[in-house]
Amino acid sequence: MLNGARYLPATLASVRSQTHPRIEHVIVDGGSTDGTLDLLRAASGVVWTSGPDSGMYDAINRGLGRAGGEILAYQNADDRYASEDAVAAVVEVFGAHPEVDVVYGDFRYVGPDGGALEEVRAPGFDARRLRRHNFVPPHSTFVRRRVVHGQGLWLDPALRFAGDWEWFLRIAAAGGRFHHLPRVLSEFRRHAASTTSTIGWRAKLAEWRLVCGRHGISLGRLVLHEAVVEPVLRRARSRR
Repeated sequence: MLNGARYLPATLASVRSQTHPRIEHVIVDGGSTDGTLDLLRAASGVVWTSGPDSGMYDAINRGLGRAGGEILAYQNADDRYASEDAVAAVVEVFGAHPEVDVVYGDFRYVGPDGGALEEVRAPGFDARRLRRHNFVPPHSTFVRRRVVHGQGLWLDPALRFAGDWEWFLRIAAAGGRFHHLPRVLSEFRRHAASTTSTIGWRAKLAEWRLVCGRHGISLGRLVLHEAVVEPVLRRARSRR
């Protein structure tokens, strides 16, 4: 994260309030200058570091690398878990399904003030569908340690915004088993300064082209979904 002081307290609180008794919270800061470090110094139960990084996915890799648990997940500084038992619910799924490598849930969009905007229900996992577009919400996703530390499936630090989709594609290609938990696990904050809002279409197309070429995916089909299908679905959800 970088200069996320405005929303960081809500993220910290959402992790601290989890009912699961064994949670390790590792924070990787990119060298913030907005008061973030003061918040981290005052926060209880966190391990943190601050310094330059190569981007969001490099920071995530550093956090995952420092984590000692058997189940790994990450949140951006402006997102948060949606309920106090979100982590406990995921741990229960992993316990009941030892063959599963990745558990993902649904999510809710919230505004700058934290007010609910809309809920997005993810479908059950389909590797072919994942090759058309990313329907696995990264902020509602949990991965077994063996996938990252054991198989060496880290995120690509050279990517800027599509790294989670590319990561899921590699996990699926390696035989990873995904399981959908049909409940809202996290809240994704929409605001003017977010990475999603500030990256333009030219940069998106360049990165999508790279990921699609790497995995033999149709760029045209992806762009059709992102530019046409997803906006239509978003409008339909907003009318409910």
